[in-house]
Amino acid sequence: MKLDTNARELLDRYLLAVKRELTGKDRDDIALEIESYMFDKLEETHSEESTVTKEELEAVLTEMGSPRKVAGQYSPNRYLIGPRLFPAYYLVLRIVAAVVFGALTLSMVISAIAGGVENVWLSGLEYLGAIWSGVLSAGAMITLVFAIIERSTEGKTIEELEEFYKFDVNNLPELPVEEKQPSKAGLIAETILGVIGIMFFSYIQSSNGDVPYFVNPSSGMQTIPFFTENFVNFIPFIIALAGLDIARNATILVRGYHSALTNWWEIITKGASIVLNVFLLQSLPLITLQGFVNLTGVEVFQDMEKWNNTGIAIVLGLAIFGTIIEIIRKIVREVRGPAV
Repeated sequence: MKLDTNARELLDRYLLAVKRELTGKDRDDIALEIESYMFDKLEETHSEESTVTKEELEAVLTEMGSPRKVAGQYSPNRYLIGPRLFPAYYLVLRIVAAVVFGALTLSMVISAIAGGVENVWLSGLEYLGAIWSGVLSAGAMITLVFAIIERSTEGKTIEELEEFYKFDVNNLPELPVEEKQPSKAGLIAETILGVIGIMFFSYIQSSNGDVPYFVNPSSGMQTIPFFTENFVNFIPFIIALAGLDIARNATILVRGYHSALTNWWEIITKGASIVLNVFLLQSLPLITLQGFVNLTGVEVFQDMEKWNNTGIAIVLGLAIFGTIIEIIRKIVREVRGPAV
């Protein structure tokens, strides 16, 4: 079997294109190996006395794929962080990102409680900027360190990694509740409550904190101030967090299971709720009963206003503390045994 002139030219051009995609001193040997493979393929359909035309060779080349694809099968894998180090790199990256996020959030909480927040909106933007730059900088530094390790230890055995990759059944994490089949009824109930909450807070925002009341059944509906302007200013953030929770529940319902995406999604939204609660705590009072005082002439409503706002402060403080504990637990679980 032999190639006609046009077929031979086509093959030479193809092999040249392959060699241009390769690096190193083995390029010619690889090209010869590819050529031998193609002749083997041609011998399956052609007799020893036949002549292969350009069109017949082209069919074989089409089946093999482009020169870049073929060369990629012979090229050494090029990684910034190769598969040998990537599991350790990814674990360290997640831990550092979680630590940076937690440290910056805690710093913001302490600053707000200590009275260091003057402009809520500006402080919120500064916090988001600090989170972005902090996590990005830490991630870049970790990536650089592992890239240096990757290059400096290429072809060498790293004893610490050998120990890291050893299998021990005792180190396998237990399946957490979040990994089990989610409760569709619970997710649907949470979604319905979230929608109701969005509708309620949207109404409160449109009424500037006033709530409806009826003096008697025959009279029309009237409104009376109840939520302060301080609270109304935060309603867009409350609605946004409720929307994120609804979207997360919808994602779980569609997929049918919890995943790393939805778990970290929950961690981030809970972190945002901590920030929101801290700002709410700084913005007390959040409700006013002055309208009831004016309406009824009963002064006791003024004392009730103080008690109610004190109760709100206690609830917000407990919510902040409880959410921080829950976030830490979820982060530890995701780092030790991440979801798929």
